[in-house]
Amino acid sequence: MADPLVERLSTGEWSPERFRRHLDEAGTPLVARVSEDEVEVTFVDEPGDDTTVALSVVIGPRIGFNPVGTLAPVPGTPFRVLTLRMRSDLRFSYVFTRTGPTGGDERVPDPFNPPPRFSACSVERFSGASVAVLPDAAPLPWLDRAEAGPAPAVESAPLVSELLGDERRVWVSMPPAEFRDGSALPFVIHLDGTPDHSAPSVRDALVRAGLVRPCVVVLVEQPAQRRDKELLCDPAFSRMLVEELVPWLHQRYPLSRDPGDVALAGESFGGLCAAWTALRHPTTFGNAILQSPSCGYHPDLSWGTGAGELLRRTPVPALITDFLTAEAAPIRVFHDAGELEGSNTHSRWLDQVLTGKGYDTVYKEFAGGHDYAWWRGLFADALLWCFPRSSGDRSQA
Repeated sequence: MADPLVERLSTGEWSPERFRRHLDEAGTPLVARVSEDEVEVTFVDEPGDDTTVALSVVIGPRIGFNPVGTLAPVPGTPFRVLTLRMRSDLRFSYVFTRTGPTGGDERVPDPFNPPPRFSACSVERFSGASVAVLPDAAPLPWLDRAEAGPAPAVESAPLVSELLGDERRVWVSMPPAEFRDGSALPFVIHLDGTPDHSAPSVRDALVRAGLVRPCVVVLVEQPAQRRDKELLCDPAFSRMLVEELVPWLHQRYPLSRDPGDVALAGESFGGLCAAWTALRHPTTFGNAILQSPSCGYHPDLSWGTGAGELLRRTPVPALITDFLTAEAAPIRVFHDAGELEGSNTHSRWLDQVLTGKGYDTVYKEFAGGHDYAWWRGLFADALLWCFPRSSGDRSQA
């Protein structure tokens, strides 16, 4: 079934110019409700002649962009469209892949739906993607405020690691508040950092609203060529965070030395690292923020244990084994995962283990996949849970 506006275009009721003006003003994708919980979503591109356009979205069990279809030409116009029937509560990233007549693929965002303002992520698959928010998607109000607010100040400096024998950038963002001499601010160290990461802006929105304690956001560069080693339960990398990065930060900023005021945060492999490191170093990190953590990882398996492998003779994932066998550590764990990502089987398993061991923990599932479109906004929930304005009120977000 064609979208009503596309139907007007294809029949000539609307000219291409009028259709383009509408897209420029209203944005895309076009959404039409077809039932209480489903919508038809129409994606539109204007790629030029002799160019094929394919759509890929971050929905489904496979990590990254999943190809879902090719946009079809609207005869007599420069536009191509693809309509899909979807759950009405989804939020997801997507891109177009354009292939010209001489070959060669170019991945581009939706020209009528620019990428979010703060969308940088060192995991390249999310960089420059558009985001679709369907009508019944759970709101992310603090992300919306962050996008509308001023860009936060971020200081950059190199961190030289003797333990790892390398150097990486660290970006530090102070909260929008005045501090007394001798202040001891809580802080969150976020792995997979970039200078325009959304975390400082989300923090600013919450601090200005008086909902979280003024806290420092530290963004740690994760070099792409070392990411798949450092974040996979690597003792040397965890020691670097504890023995080099944290002391380096204390020398330069008015930071608290109470582990309860310190959080280690990460997404995907970064979430795995945050949990694994906090379990081993609870006197440094009293909070772990896990966003779609790769809980299925095991060093003897190429891609970890998948949901379909749970009935076979495969090793129990490394992180789950460690939490099962270790004494409960004095750490608090915020944990989220997408309903549509394959790794949520392991996230649910980890949550059962944490709950059974008596951890102070919260677990949330969102209507989407392994996707920065959700992580950016749910980071606000993590800060609300870790550092509420009243330090004695650490209720669940």
